[in-house]
Amino acid sequence: MGELGLNKIFGALLAVGLVILGLKEVSTIVFGGGHHHHKEYESLNAWAESNFKGFRIDIPEVGGGAEVVEEIYDLGALLVSADISRGERSYRAKCATCHTIEEGGANGTGPNLYGILGAEKQAKAGFSYSGALSSTEGNWSWENMDNWLANPSSYARGTSMAFAGLNRDDERAAVLAYLASYSPSAPEAPAPLPEAPVEGDAEEAAGDLAETDETVIEAVEPTPTEIVEDAAIEAEAAADQAIEEAANDGAAAIAEATEAAETVVEDVTEAAEDLAEDATPEE
Repeated sequence: MGELGLNKIFGALLAVGLVILGLKEVSTIVFGGGHHHHKEYESLNAWAESNFKGFRIDIPEVGGGAEVVEEIYDLGALLVSADISRGERSYRAKCATCHTIEEGGANGTGPNLYGILGAEKQAKAGFSYSGALSSTEGNWSWENMDNWLANPSSYARGTSMAFAGLNRDDERAAVLAYLASYSPSAPEAPAPLPEAPVEGDAEEAAGDLAETDETVIEAVEPTPTEIVEDAAIEAEAAADQAIEEAANDGAAAIAEATEAAETVVEDVTEAAEDLAEDATPEE
């Protein structure tokens, strides 16, 4: 066998090896097994577009552009559900050090609070007020006392009352209810705010429904959570489709490459046999 024949055989074997390595790499790319690096995406749309090429789904963004709904503070509703026993506990823990509340109780660091609701703001005889309350309007109504308890220094600038306030609405309502139980002349508590009116007349709508015998289905706007959930379902379906198509394409590519490799192996085998035959000395 000549040097040229050996070079052909080694070249053919090298080509087969490269084809086999290529098949392994194609299989790894298509069916996984590589390293996945964590990447930050600025939005759901960016994530979907990056991970599912050609399958961009418009996912409504929620957050920054969402409409801000102003919460309405309803003192009357809080007072309806106020727990007087909880108010007493809060009072004993946070107020009783400076204030007595029993009728005829002595003034301490702060004035006695018996009958405080509905009274004038500097009504307790014998107590030296700082004068900060004189610049505020009205007496100790439910609303004024509620604002005072929330943040005394903000309600009356310059007050000598060193108390940060009660920032929990339900706790403040409970303390108000407790103060009212020691205030015989307390004004009537504010009523809860009326519920938002319902569009249309319910009775008229019911009558129309009875006459027409038709079922009315009221359109309900989806919540942001429902919108994201629906978009996630669509994204998952698109991902499954993309993976399936990639797998099919990869399988076809591997089959084609395998067939080519087999052809190369056959050609190499034939070439090796021919070379061996040529190298055999004739008798």
